[in-house]
Amino acid sequence: MADKTSGAELGELFGKFISRAQTEAQRAAKFGRDSLALRQLRADRDTMLVKLGKEVRQLVEAGEVNHPGLVRGVARIAEFEEKIRQAEQTVARGGGDVTEPTDP
Repeated sequence: MADKTSGAELGELFGKFISRAQTEAQRAAKFGRDSLALRQLRADRDTMLVKLGKEVRQLVEAGEVNHPGLVRGVARIAEFEEKIRQAEQTVARGGGDVTEPTDP
């Protein structure tokens, strides 16, 4: 039968398959490492932005920085914190609409 593949040809084909599988596994592992490194860099950046924001807020509140945009931003944060405080009180009392809290 001429259609039968010899053992040597089958072995060569299997070797190519294994080699390709190893190459793809290495590529996938590198992609995973690179993706993880990118995610860590973004997390580090976000952490630094939070720290910087807190520091700017402290400087504005201490009167050491007086930039209109920063002052407005700090005021907005204070508004959010007040709404959060009110919403926490609403939740602690057993519910209600926390999107528009009312004064106690």
